[in-house]
Amino acid sequence: MTSHLDQFITTISRLRAEDGCPWDREQTHRSLARYLLEEAYEVMEAIHSDNPEDLKEELGDLLLQIVLNAQVAKDAGQFDIQDVANSINTKMISRHPHVFGEKSLATAKEVLMQWDDLKDAEKKEKKKENKSCLDGISRTLPSLLQALKISEKAVSQGFEWRNEGEVWAKVESEMKELKEAISNPALTQPETAASARYDVELELGDVLFTLVNVARWHSLNPEESLIHGLEKFRKRFAKMEELATKPLKEYSKDEYQALWEQAKAAL
Repeated sequence: MTSHLDQFITTISRLRAEDGCPWDREQTHRSLARYLLEEAYEVMEAIHSDNPEDLKEELGDLLLQIVLNAQVAKDAGQFDIQDVANSINTKMISRHPHVFGEKSLATAKEVLMQWDDLKDAEKKEKKKENKSCLDGISRTLPSLLQALKISEKAVSQGFEWRNEGEVWAKVESEMKELKEAISNPALTQPETAASARYDVELELGDVLFTLVNVARWHSLNPEESLIHGLEKFRKRFAKMEELATKPLKEYSKDEYQALWEQAKAAL
């Protein structure tokens, strides 16, 4: 009996056939890249909605991008979806010797450390060892997630504060430098404004990166935390709009604050 997955793979192959869909036939890995990223974000949104039906649908949309990209590669004589599945299956078995071998690990932290060690070993075997341990972290990741991965990788090499107090001291130090950069008179001078503004951006980046480390110290994902914070703001702002008796633009600062507190209490 043909599985639903096999049927889906056949459907995508048919869409890419000579007499298939004109749009699907003209797609390339590059043209599909934006859709792959968009669908991944929609999966994240579905996860946060706690709606299994939404998650099922969005995972299907993401699967479409994976199977379609694999079909593009197959049509080019490179690999197919079976090769993709075989490759990741082989990797998962080799990266879990504590499950498929005789090695024993007791904690998730030990598993993650082993994963990184095995990953580095695999790269050396392929003679693709990076110049830096950070080179393997994609620059196309969302910046907060990229910052977390960079921080985690640096820590794996021993680059870490001795205690949480030092982390908070670094936050305060970076905040001070940001305030100094923002108050720099050079920002108001046409000939130096661009350079001074870049300095502000760098200092703000330092603050954000340090806050990412605060998140890491508490086993928090800053990307997820920001998503939660944004959703909270969306709901409160929507409640403000609902409670408002006149256009929000017409509210004074004090009225705005009172309305914000009213919306906060209502939720």
